[in-house]
Amino acid sequence: MAVAAETCPQCGGSIAHGYGNKVTCQYCGSSLVRLNQMPPQIPGGEPPPVPGANQDAAAAGMWGVRMKRATYTDVKSGLVAWQWLIPADWEFKGDIWWRDSATLPAIPSFRAWNPNGSEQIEWLPTIPCMWHKNILTDALTKLGKTAHFFKEDGIESRAPLTSPEVLRSLVVPRYRGLLEGQGSNMSISSQSETPEFSSQIKSSMWDFSGGFKDYFSKKKIKQRMEQSKELLKQIPGLESAGRGLKNLVSPRYKPYGVPVRIVKEELMPKLALSLRGGQEDVFNPLSSDGARIRISYNLDGKQMEEDIFCVVSKVVTQTGMGLGKQEHIFWTAEALYAFRASAGNLDAVGQACMASVKSFRMNPQWLQACRAESNRILQVRAMLAKMMQQMAADQRRSLQQLGDLSRSISDAGDSIMGGYWERSAAHDRMGENISEAIRGVDSYIDPTSDYTPELPGGYDHAWSNGLGEYIVANDSLYNPNLNSNMNWTEMERRS
Repeated sequence: MAVAAETCPQCGGSIAHGYGNKVTCQYCGSSLVRLNQMPPQIPGGEPPPVPGANQDAAAAGMWGVRMKRATYTDVKSGLVAWQWLIPADWEFKGDIWWRDSATLPAIPSFRAWNPNGSEQIEWLPTIPCMWHKNILTDALTKLGKTAHFFKEDGIESRAPLTSPEVLRSLVVPRYRGLLEGQGSNMSISSQSETPEFSSQIKSSMWDFSGGFKDYFSKKKIKQRMEQSKELLKQIPGLESAGRGLKNLVSPRYKPYGVPVRIVKEELMPKLALSLRGGQEDVFNPLSSDGARIRISYNLDGKQMEEDIFCVVSKVVTQTGMGLGKQEHIFWTAEALYAFRASAGNLDAVGQACMASVKSFRMNPQWLQACRAESNRILQVRAMLAKMMQQMAADQRRSLQQLGDLSRSISDAGDSIMGGYWERSAAHDRMGENISEAIRGVDSYIDPTSDYTPELPGGYDHAWSNGLGEYIVANDSLYNPNLNSNMNWTEMERRS
């Protein structure tokens, strides 16, 4: 009697006999359960035949796919964030990255994998981006400047890209490793391992003195680093602070850091619609910019293949007119699902993985918590802005009061200094008068010169001829010009 070959209902791969009533498909990693109980096998005998006329159909229908519900509870909100179906024998892990961003306060991710194989489903973190399109950015784009280091509300500043460009230039390098041909972007530390770079180093830097070479050797550098670590450990609290800082600045999602090769690319304009289960959104039209990229890399000595999907969605607003016209483009690389399997088995895994992804459901209550967090951030920023405005107004008032006080002090200072100089002048005059009285002289103002003559005191009148000659007299009727050929001018006594 013929024995039907049992097959996996997910990928069609053959299932060997003798596995019992539960089995994991060796091709796609699906957890399978036997639908029809088979009669016990006689030890040493042939496997029992499948009942029924159509042996192949019976064999194909003999197994069912066994799934389990996986849920992830958000630690911050205490709510179940999402749930989805994965193969029953798989393990899973989730994460939610809460950020100080009113636009996108939470970025979730998850991973499910076969603990006994290489199969894996992963939802990579969404990449939100913002770009302001105006005259300046258009000019910079023509010069090749399409991204900035700064972020706006936690959103990366980058010119819009298509889904294939996002996969090649952002997703794969950020979450997996550098593509072949991107070696020029590698750091010096990674280049130093290549033979070409080593030969360049030997022909340039390392041909200096032996002491220089010894100082910069790997062994010496490692020794100095260990010594520095031991010294830093002696500082109280520094080690725990260093760990906290490391966790703060280290990337949330670290790549594999392996060389990656692109196997093929495919545009998928209906990907967003397919992930929605064929349900179009009337108010928010689904993006038609979708793509898939297949990559190959070596991980832990095993050759892997992986399909990564991406949908790029955009929201564009406009402000200004004429030369001041500006477009604000908020675009997001989302639906970053990745299916992985050992080389040659990815096609068999794809159908099972896509079925799992389509079962993904987000909790509406958790989405409300995200919106509440976004509103809270906006309220805090509005309050801080109001406080800053109040502080600025207080500072302006303080500066104004300080200016008024400065002017008052200046005016008072002028009065004080004016009085001082007046008193000083009076004291000078008093001193001069006392000095003149003691010396028996009087000071006069000579209109014919800048000289202030001191003439004998006790006289009521004094004259000058402009030639350095002076006449003093008490007779009010005396006029030296009557019997002289000179021009005499009467001087006033200096008060």
